[in-house]
Amino acid sequence: MGWLTWQAQDNGFFWDNILLASKYGQWYYQTRFSTLFVPEELAGYPPLFGMYIAAGWHLCGKSLPVSHFLMLPFLLGIVWQVYLLVQRFVASRVWLMLGMLLVFLDPTLLAQSTQVAPDLALLFLYLICLNALLRHQSLPLATALVCMALLSPRSQLLLPAVYLTQLFLQWQESKTISFQIFIRNSKVYLPAAFLLCLWLGLHYWHYGWVGFSRTSDWGEYAAFVSPTGFLRNVGLIGWRLLDFGRIALWFTAAVLLWHYRKHLSSSTQQLLVLLLVPLITQSLVLVWFTNPIAHRYWLIIYVLLGILTTHLLEQMVRLRVKQAIYLVLVVSLLSGHFWLYPPKIAKGWDATLAHWPYFELRREMLAYLDQRQIKWSQVGSDFPNLAAPADTDLASDRRQLSAKDFATQPYILYSNVLNSFTDQELEALQRHWVVVHELSSGQVFMRLYAKR
Repeated sequence: MGWLTWQAQDNGFFWDNILLASKYGQWYYQTRFSTLFVPEELAGYPPLFGMYIAAGWHLCGKSLPVSHFLMLPFLLGIVWQVYLLVQRFVASRVWLMLGMLLVFLDPTLLAQSTQVAPDLALLFLYLICLNALLRHQSLPLATALVCMALLSPRSQLLLPAVYLTQLFLQWQESKTISFQIFIRNSKVYLPAAFLLCLWLGLHYWHYGWVGFSRTSDWGEYAAFVSPTGFLRNVGLIGWRLLDFGRIALWFTAAVLLWHYRKHLSSSTQQLLVLLLVPLITQSLVLVWFTNPIAHRYWLIIYVLLGILTTHLLEQMVRLRVKQAIYLVLVVSLLSGHFWLYPPKIAKGWDATLAHWPYFELRREMLAYLDQRQIKWSQVGSDFPNLAAPADTDLASDRRQLSAKDFATQPYILYSNVLNSFTDQELEALQRHWVVVHELSSGQVFMRLYAKR
């Protein structure tokens, strides 16, 4: 993990982390923690992660490398927590190492591990909760829950998932759940529940809303979906779970579960609870809203899927067969970084390492604009390419490209990393615009168009 962080240290803030890490961190850094509340155009997220980044900058200096190395404690913590989990469900030391390899080869986990992302902190905290539940340790559980209450909206959403997981695990052990168990379990969740209610109350008192402001840039994502949108969300969740090579793991796990269905061990049943509860909990909330469903939302599911598949493979008797299956799974996950969809199908660029060339290509293209004395305000583009270098690279340059407007702008800067160009806009670029400069590396390209 340290090597991966070293390789990524010059990569800029990417995708939602431009807001959640860079803009939040810079606000608390510049205000020196004098207020909990960020400007309303940024608001909607708890303060913990932004404050952590700002504190790291105060201690070690404000730079991209420092930002990346601030994620290293979470990455090492994830490795340790995964080790504890795999050790519990895999008997032999060989399959323990193979299981950990299968987990950390997941393309989305690898991609997120190279970014300054609160999702890594969430994964670390949720894994602490799972190990604490399995080991009946109240203090680590309560501490992780408190941090989750102040980390992000999705970490708050997963608090009930932890509680439900505990109930199902206890039901597996004793085959009964009493009122006394409900009360006893609830005590460890009270500090997190108190802080969550306190934060939401303070947020509402200051801004007059919680969750999403209808006037914000992302307020439209708080709307309820139509029946068609509901079905689309169900399909998207399935796609995210199967995408980038994970389909091989799901297929293998499903076949082996069917094969062992009459003799499922208590360990297998425990693993199914750990995997299914957060999957169902998140899905039951996300399917109702227009909020985009990203690959990174399911990091904990990817980890548990890798552990479950390894656990089931180890039980196979025929050594050569399970070795061959394992090799196929490894190749399938590695192939995920090379999955490239047609131009009109949005790809989760922050979910594989395929996005890495974007950072250098963007810097080169912006330098080309300066060289040709093209004003950035004359160039239209889209998220996440609209952020200023001050927010993506922690530079002093606060210039920004403009939101694309084909009717008024003489230039359009398009990259296949940008998912917000409509099919009609892509067709218009082909018919009525000409490429004046193009850069490419790996799967990523960046094209500057001018009107014909």
